[in-house]
Order: sequence, then structure tokens, then C-alpha cells
Amino acid sequence: MSVSAPEQFRANYQAGVAAFFALAKPIVEGMQAVTDLNVQAGKAALAESEATLKGALQSSNPVEFFAQQIGASQQAAAKAMSYGRHLVDIATTTQNEWMQVAQANSGEQEQRFKAFSEGFTQHAPIGSEAFIAAMNSTFAAVNNAAETMRGVTRQAIETAQSGFQNVAASAQGAAQPAAAKAAGTAKA
Repeated sequence: MSVSAPEQFRANYQAGVAAFFALAKPIVEGMQAVTDLNVQAGKAALAESEATLKGALQSSNPVEFFAQQIGASQQAAAKAMSYGRHLVDIATTTQNEWMQVAQANSGEQEQRFKAFSEGFTQHAPIGSEAFIAAMNSTFAAVNNAAETMRGVTRQAIETAQSGFQNVAASAQGAAQPAAAKAAGTAKA
């Protein structure tokens, strides 16, 4: 028993709509996570700026004032690195979820195409072998391109994570001696 063309069209259309919303969901959730992170960072920055300014205005010693400013700058750098790590984590999570959905949908699309191709091949008019071969070749090329894009995206995110880890380690290593020097200057 074969499925009629309108029913096949409807099933493919419904599958496409479901795939679109399944792919859109991780992206929207990722955007929401970035928005939440930005609001949280903005609130924290405002509160910390107020506290730093009040502390600086209360110091009567210029050396203490500058030590507080150096400490605040180092804290701001550390927080910027933390913010960057959070962004990379959100991007990684979003990308992983999106890739899982995309791979699942890709498998379903491949099965639908194979079924369509087999049905088309069986009912194709004589002389359409070249068209069928070209269609199958195009589909294989699209699958290869999609796999390449998944690999490139995965590699870009891994590189960004590695870069943030290296910069964080460098910043942390540089901040410790500067903080110790500022604390020693403030005591003197």
C-alpha cells in the first residue's frame, strides 16, 4: 500500500514545521540565558561600583585610595573573564542542544528522502536515470556540507573555550602579584 502524494506532502510539511520549532527552541533558550546573564551582570556591576566608590570616598590616605582602585580594577578583570566563561558555556550548551536536535532531524529527513527517492525511482519515467543520479549526488553533497559545518562549529567553540581558559589562567597569575604588591603598599 502506498501513501498518496497529498498525504506525503502534508506529512513532510508537518515534519518540517516540527523540525523548525525544535531547532528554534535551543536558540531562544540560549538568547534568554544571555539576557539573564547580562541583567545579572549589570545589577552586580552597579552594586559593586557603588560599594567601591563609597569605600574610595571614605579613605583619607591617597595610597589606600589607589590600592582600592587597583583592587577594584583587578576584580573587574576577573569578573569580565568570568562573564566571558559564562558566555562560552551558554554558547556551548546551546550549540550542543541544537546539534542534537539537528542530527535527529537530519536522520529523519534522510529517511524521508530515501523513501521519496525509492518511490520516485520505482515510478520514474524511462530516461530519468541521470536526473535521479544527480538528485542523489546533490543530497549526498548537502549531507557532507552539513557534517563539515557541524565539525567547524564544534571546533570554533572548543577553540573559544580553550582561549578563555588560557586568558583566565594568565590573568589570574598576573593579578596575584599585583594584588600582593598593592596590599603591601597600602600597609606601608
